[in-house]
Amino acid sequence: MIITLTSANNSRGGTFRCFFEAIEEEECRCGWKKPTKIVGGRETGINEYPMMAGIINVPIQQVYCGGTIISPKHILTAAHCLNKLAVNDLGILVGDHDLTTGSETNATKLYRAASYVIHPSYVSNKKDYDIAVITIAGTITYTNEVGPACLPFQHYLDSFGGSFVDVLGWGTTEFAGAPSNTLQKVRLSITNFLSCKSYFQNLEYRQICTYAEGKDACQFDSGGPVLWQNPTTRRLVLVGIISYGSFCASEEPAVNTRVGSFVDWITSVTTGASYCQNE
Repeated sequence: MIITLTSANNSRGGTFRCFFEAIEEEECRCGWKKPTKIVGGRETGINEYPMMAGIINVPIQQVYCGGTIISPKHILTAAHCLNKLAVNDLGILVGDHDLTTGSETNATKLYRAASYVIHPSYVSNKKDYDIAVITIAGTITYTNEVGPACLPFQHYLDSFGGSFVDVLGWGTTEFAGAPSNTLQKVRLSITNFLSCKSYFQNLEYRQICTYAEGKDACQFDSGGPVLWQNPTTRRLVLVGIISYGSFCASEEPAVNTRVGSFVDWITSVTTGASYCQNE
């Protein structure tokens, strides 16, 4: 750094006193989690997971899929949640917990979708490349209650095999049951790729599988986050998007889109967004 001081031609001279203060770059923030008094159980704490979003079918006023905040204008979800649905029929709910009240938190906001992009390689009957980005009309203001998940820029090649992850959703708690009014969580482990491929012959490395006996994501959870907590930074990293399975909590694993395979595509379709790359 070079600092110069130039005086006027008619200056009589004198002394000068200067103070310099280093201004640090704004802290890179993503993947924070609110402390909660709830231990165990299925229901999350209120705004425990600030990155959670609900995808709403506006004509029927129902949260039918999950999503994850990744920037002030972008939500990551599953492609099959948006397939053949008009953008004008989409709403994005952030900061909510109990869908029936809307009064347990002041963080709740509803946005309309401005546009969405489905991965160009997605084919509905193949279940691969099951990823999409929604751009909202408006801008999400980050608070302790609402904010983005980290994307796995440093772990884009990781399989996360054997790691524990949290899966979130307002989906049903049993197959063919009614959706939950409150946001639910379940802790699952990521299974070995080859072991999972024995159940799903068409499984690709772009996908990861999760399993825990008697636990699973379920109907209407699709598109929601699979979150891994980085043991070093304690930040929540979005490593998967809930995609499909056989039945809820069956003896077979569930399949999720592996986000690390798509970080380049995500950044290419979210022009203007900036991401914290040190998750």
